[in-house]
Amino acid sequence: MNTKTPIPFFLTLIAIIVVSFSGCERAQQVITPGTSISDAMSTIKIGVIQPSGLAPNFTKGAELARAQVNHSGGLLGMQVEFIVMDNQGDREIADPTESVRIAKALIQEEGVVAILGPLLSTNSMQIGPVVTELRRPIITGSSGEKVTSTGEFVFISVAPSSVQGATTAQFALNPDELNAKTAATVRQFGDVYSGAVADAFEEDFQKLGGELVASEVYQHGDRDFSAQLTKIKTAAPDVLLIAGFSPEIPLFVLQARNMGIDATFIGTNGWDEPDKLLGTLDDNAPLEGSYFTRDFSIDSPDAAPFVEAYTAMYMEPPDGPSAWGYDAMALLTLAIRSAGTLEPDAVRDAIANTTDYKGASTISHFDENRHPLKGLTLYTIRDGQIEPYKVVNP
Repeated sequence: MNTKTPIPFFLTLIAIIVVSFSGCERAQQVITPGTSISDAMSTIKIGVIQPSGLAPNFTKGAELARAQVNHSGGLLGMQVEFIVMDNQGDREIADPTESVRIAKALIQEEGVVAILGPLLSTNSMQIGPVVTELRRPIITGSSGEKVTSTGEFVFISVAPSSVQGATTAQFALNPDELNAKTAATVRQFGDVYSGAVADAFEEDFQKLGGELVASEVYQHGDRDFSAQLTKIKTAAPDVLLIAGFSPEIPLFVLQARNMGIDATFIGTNGWDEPDKLLGTLDDNAPLEGSYFTRDFSIDSPDAAPFVEAYTAMYMEPPDGPSAWGYDAMALLTLAIRSAGTLEPDAVRDAIANTTDYKGASTISHFDENRHPLKGLTLYTIRDGQIEPYKVVNP
């Protein structure tokens, strides 16, 4: 299914005026005609893989970047067209097999030059070998550090799960912060992101002197967590890392509080779906005082142009997924302009060589694993609202 995000014209114009990509570029770039571009090509097609039930703001962020690109003259003299496909449909969760089918269709049938998304690391890992075999760059909205090991054309626009897990462990142990001595974790069975976050947290928490007193697992779609919470209550942890997604996160928190568990809840970017995180429970009091990491800071001066443009276009503030989508499209734009061609290897190399990028987030460079080195900010839930708390990894 191909979709287009409806955007009122005057809002698009406001957003375009607020930001231009010239302010995001920090590397010398020369635009020259690409010899690999077909003379018959009138538009540049870019695929977007977006699950219908998860973080739709990823596509909205990418769409803002696309609007700015086209307003500034397009790429290599051509306008950019998005081909958006849903890898979830009527399923409960986005499907790896469907993700592979879509990736092949986007490249072989639609002729896209690159792909943005998908979001779940489990899906991205299945797509990696496909895009590498068919030689198309992909910038995913996934954070699993193993995602990029599936192929040399695969990049992530999100801070790796291992970094987020380690950061939360350090924050929990910090005597000036939570000063935790004991911790418990819960993860979603079989999910790449969830496992990576929990593993990193457990490893660092124990390495730094903390005691892991419980490590539990739940299945996607579970609504009764009494078995896991009974064990956690007995262990009485100071902090409880929930490495998962909504609606399981708020439901787990509610049941924990109802059972008398008073641990501080912490999480990472899987929490960053504000509508679901704060829209599942009738009363969000159980979530009060929780913390989670986000690799996008709405208060950052560098992010201000993005925040203003996104808010002007959609009449709501951006969140983490919108920042990942914007950065994915902006990074691809800079790479194509730098390469001066759509030739896949040249675009891939240009993405890998990106330095000092400033857009929705700030990326100093990509490491040898094609992971972005970027800052993390802790957010907290206070008075039923998500608020910035502290920059923990600038």
